[in-house]
Amino acid sequence: MRQFILFCICIFLVAEAVEAQDFITRGKIEYEIKRNNKKIYEDEGGHNSSWTMTLPEFDVSYRDVLFSWDRWVYQPGRVGATLSNSITENSVYVDLGAKEIVSKKRFLDDYFIYGDSLPAIKWRIEQETRKIAGWECRKAIGRIHDSVYVVAFYCPEIVTQGGPELFTGLPGMILGLAIPRFYTTWFATKVEIASIDESTIAPPTMKKGKQYKKRELAEILFKKYKDAGWWKDVTVEKVMDDMTGYLLQ
Repeated sequence: MRQFILFCICIFLVAEAVEAQDFITRGKIEYEIKRNNKKIYEDEGGHNSSWTMTLPEFDVSYRDVLFSWDRWVYQPGRVGATLSNSITENSVYVDLGAKEIVSKKRFLDDYFIYGDSLPAIKWRIEQETRKIAGWECRKAIGRIHDSVYVVAFYCPEIVTQGGPELFTGLPGMILGLAIPRFYTTWFATKVEIASIDESTIAPPTMKKGKQYKKRELAEILFKKYKDAGWWKDVTVEKVMDDMTGYLLQ
């Protein structure tokens, strides 16, 4: 009888602990994005031009993630950024359950909407932790395109396995991200866990134009690049790689 009572007490305590642990399933996150102009143009060999000398050291912009369980949308945030280029309307919608990814992105002088696939990222979780926007995060090292390394900090308390851009695949929301090769960082400035209008978590739309499959759009852009003569060794495959770029601004 005593063993039975002790067993019941243990079950009760475990249940209380699980119930007391808060896991966030919906909310809004603001990210500050910083790109180091000086480093970028140094790599491109144009850091001494009269135009690049007038640029601020960093481009700074803000974007938001609205999320609910395994769905989220990454979209333009508040104005007030310091940018050498205008802020775009680029956005990404992800539904992990339905395996649906829809991107809106500007190519040349036009916006297009196309179905995309999540990039394969090989993650290695580290022991290091860091607080970002007041949330305890754990470090992970990832690799994209075989040779590009990224450093991420994810928050296990926010169970949605998403983040800025198309980055996903960690057991929690990515609140901090850095790609050293691109001299770019994404860090959450605030996390709001109040109720949100979930109808706003939806694929991007446009008044005019259709949604393309990724290869369909790549073939259209391939022809435009080739006709304009801007990309001499252009191929459809290279255009598709370019479309999967992470720096949406």
